[in-house]
Amino acid sequence: MATFAALSVFALEPKEAEAASAVRICDGGKIKLNAKEERTLRLHNKARKSRGLRPLCVHPKLTKAARAHSADMIRKDYFGHGNTKHRLKRYGYKWRTYSENISWGSGSRDSPSAVFKGWMHSRTHRSNLLAKKVREVGIGTATGNYKGIKRATMYTVDFGRRR
Repeated sequence: MATFAALSVFALEPKEAEAASAVRICDGGKIKLNAKEERTLRLHNKARKSRGLRPLCVHPKLTKAARAHSADMIRKDYFGHGNTKHRLKRYGYKWRTYSENISWGSGSRDSPSAVFKGWMHSRTHRSNLLAKKVREVGIGTATGNYKGIKRATMYTVDFGRRR
């Protein structure tokens, strides 16, 4: 089972979840992403590159906000965006524009590929991830029990462009 939701505003396996690798952040440093987060980033940038768009760079504040939201959805057993603009501000991201894609899945439908495929088949999600206006991204996953389903993975992808 996989479910998707998108918001736009313009002004696994345990071993996979534990594996982490460092990727470059927007300002030149590095941040560790777990395997699902990293794969999700690569899928986004591959889709953008194939359409002549600039790749997204990882922003630490967007990453913290995305991770916190995925964890919150698992912890509080809900699926929704909440107040995205306030969450991003709370984590210190001063946006000029932002958008957000969320999804969850379990079993074979909790993989980054399955989630990304669902987003690409949704006009709203696809427009968020292919938007020329956004340059930065934060990706967060959390795995736990959701609505009685064990080992469900929540995905939050926050897109943005700073002022």
